[in-house]
Amino acid sequence: MKFSTLCLLALPSFSAAFSVLPAASRTAPATALRETIVSPFDNEGSADTTTTTLPDMADKGPLELTWDNVELVLDDMRPYLIQDGGNVVIAEIDGPVVYLELQGACGTCPSSTQTLKMGLERGLKERIPEIQEVVQSLPEGPPLDEEQINIVLDGVRPFLQVAGGSIEIHKIEGVDGLQPTIWLDMQGSSKSLNSVKLEIAQRLQRHFMMAGLHVEWKE
Repeated sequence: MKFSTLCLLALPSFSAAFSVLPAASRTAPATALRETIVSPFDNEGSADTTTTTLPDMADKGPLELTWDNVELVLDDMRPYLIQDGGNVVIAEIDGPVVYLELQGACGTCPSSTQTLKMGLERGLKERIPEIQEVVQSLPEGPPLDEEQINIVLDGVRPFLQVAGGSIEIHKIEGVDGLQPTIWLDMQGSSKSLNSVKLEIAQRLQRHFMMAGLHVEWKE
C-alpha cells in the first residue's frame, strides 16, 4: 500500500466509512407486510451481514389517520432503526401526507430514502390506508455557501496535505433549486480514490442536511 493511501485509511472516520456500502435488498410478500431491512451500515456481501424482519401486522385492522396512530405504527418499526443507531419522529401530518424526520445514523445514511419508502411508508400505509404518501422532513441546516463548505473541507485538508494532496471549491450551482450541486477540485494521489470522495461527500451532506444535494468532482 502506498504511503498516501495508508495515511487516509488510518483515520477512524475515513476507514470506517470506506467499508460501508448501502444495501438495497428488501422483500415484501403480497399476503402480509414482512419487510426485510438490510442495515445500510452493514458491509455488502460480508459474511456477518444481518437482516431484520418487521413484525407481521397484516392481521391487525386498519387505523384512522391520527398522530397517535402513526406513532403506534412507528413504535413497531423503531427498534430496527435504533439498532442501527437511528430513529424516526413525526414532523408533520398534512392531510393524507405524513412527514417523518429520520434521526441519528438513519438521517445521514445514503440509503435513507430506501429506508423511508421501502420500510416506513409501506408499514404505515398497510396499517393506515388513508395515508397517500410519506415524505422525509429534513431539519434546516446552514446556508449553502463557500464559508460553510470550507468548514467541512478544513476537517479533511490536513490529511490530504499529508498525502501531498489538496481540495478546493470549484463552483456551487443551483443553490435555490431542487438539486443544488457542489463542485470540488481535488488534487494529488487521493484524487483517484472513490472511497475518499464518498467520505467527503457524506460529510457535506451531513453538514447541510439538504434534500437533493449533490457533490461533483472537477476532472
